[in-house]
Amino acid sequence: MTAPDSPFDSLANTILAAGGVTGPGELHGFVCGMLCAGARPDPQRWQHELAELLQLEAVPAELNREFLQLAERSLEQLGSGAFDLQLLLADDEDITVRARSLGSWCQGFLLGFGLGDQKGKLAETSSEALQDIGNIAQLDAEVVDASEEAEKQLLEVQEFVRVAAMNIFTETAGAERGAGGPTLH
Repeated sequence: MTAPDSPFDSLANTILAAGGVTGPGELHGFVCGMLCAGARPDPQRWQHELAELLQLEAVPAELNREFLQLAERSLEQLGSGAFDLQLLLADDEDITVRARSLGSWCQGFLLGFGLGDQKGKLAETSSEALQDIGNIAQLDAEVVDASEEAEKQLLEVQEFVRVAAMNIFTETAGAERGAGGPTLH
């Protein structure tokens, strides 16, 4: 079960209070996808994107503020080169809830990447990583059993997604700079 003051629960409560339909994991994946595609936090554009994602007429100030803070924090984590991106996922005892959260994060990532500012052809490793994230997004969490082996596999997949997102960011950011920044492998 998540702690009452966890970032996931805090954002979930803010989204729920606003009447939004998207969970925090998907929202964080969306932010990371946009950042990996070259978009940078732009309050006006991102408020519009947030409203569309959450299916809201207007985004309350508190939710907009949390969203922009999430975007800034995610950009720092992705760009630091310190492998410190933390996926915002449900931290529940139920493996099904956690698997569903990871699948939602991946769905959000793909949507955000598609709406981002990616120009040109992606490196083969990024293309493959996007394809893998797409496959993970289709994960049927209902068939995940509550075994020690399944727990281990879910953690491995979660780590794969985390590193894949950082690699995509590095490869697209390196292409933007025109010089190769360090490539994460």
